[in-house]
Amino acid sequence: MKTIFSIYLEKGIEDILKKISILLEKKVSDKEVIEKNKVEFIEELLSIAKARKRASESKSKFLDLTYFNEEDLRFSTPKEVADYRAKKLKCNKIVDLCSGIGSQSISFSKNCKNVLAIELDEKKVKYAEMNDKNKKIKFVVGDVLSKEIIKEVKEFAPDIIFCDPERLEEEKERSLDSIKPSIKKLIEIYSKITPNICIEIPPQIELEKLKEFGSFEAEYLSYNNKLNRLSLYFGSLKKCDVSVADVSGTRIEKTNNKAKIAVFPSRYLYEASSAITKAGLENELALSINAEILSKEKNRLLLTSNEASNIREAKVLSKIYKVLGFSDNFKEIIKILKINKIGKVILKKNIRPENYWQERKKYEKLLSGKKEACLFSVKCKNKEIEIVGENLV
Repeated sequence: MKTIFSIYLEKGIEDILKKISILLEKKVSDKEVIEKNKVEFIEELLSIAKARKRASESKSKFLDLTYFNEEDLRFSTPKEVADYRAKKLKCNKIVDLCSGIGSQSISFSKNCKNVLAIELDEKKVKYAEMNDKNKKIKFVVGDVLSKEIIKEVKEFAPDIIFCDPERLEEEKERSLDSIKPSIKKLIEIYSKITPNICIEIPPQIELEKLKEFGSFEAEYLSYNNKLNRLSLYFGSLKKCDVSVADVSGTRIEKTNNKAKIAVFPSRYLYEASSAITKAGLENELALSINAEILSKEKNRLLLTSNEASNIREAKVLSKIYKVLGFSDNFKEIIKILKINKIGKVILKKNIRPENYWQERKKYEKLLSGKKEACLFSVKCKNKEIEIVGENLV
């Protein structure tokens, strides 16, 4: 297969990318960039330059990789997530199935002695080989369900097998049927080589639909206080049934213990990561940080406590707010905002997106302060109250 690396030296690629980047900074259109650079693979090189620019603007640590295009940037694993998983799966020999451009494989190579990475897309393998600066990984082009690849994996004799299968880019509802290769076939085939398997699944898929896969631990990963990944751990990798973890290493497991329910907000408010609500570990988080459950909705969990907890779970699995006041009266809320010199109000209420700014301006037009606060809406004793919270993080 002909790629940019088969017709250009790396210096030549970087020279072209530098020219394209200068044009992008001048906000030159894609069409003009292509016209000004009549070289082979210009569309691909343009995509690489645009992806680098986007990653740089978002301060993404994805930039540890050198070669990735816009599609890769959208789907590849963030460095912090890849590093977390590599440390968790540290072993002598590991196989990375559906390895893409190598972001996860490279993290594995820093923690495992031997890494075998397999990817069907030959172009992605070329990118991965260029991204692997230490040349510690064996990259193979092939179908992970083919006899040849299965044989190679068996001969490699891995301690652990990891797989991040392909999903459709656009899907109204995530489905197991659209994941390639088939998760069921992967487990049937590769569990005969080693029972220690980790498979990444779209976190939107309900656990009930995964029962056919047997016994596993479902780990919901929180990244930047939001649900990011769902990993299924089989064999000796399983430590419990359901867990929530953060890339920092903080972890909560299912216990079935019940936390207290709060009647009204206390001095501090905790807005839990969406990973907690998806995993159903509301009680476990509340108990771990000595808090009570104030409000539990489908996508938002609010806990409250009289203490600003220093426990790690509170800091990395929730956002912490100091409660400045609460009321079911609009004028009283405005008074609380004014006393605390608030001028900017972030609404944490159930509002239709098209009505958000209109509702927000209703508060801000009456304020003149320079500080920022969040406004939560919860039901307490059959009354809808609003809580003014100042972010402590």
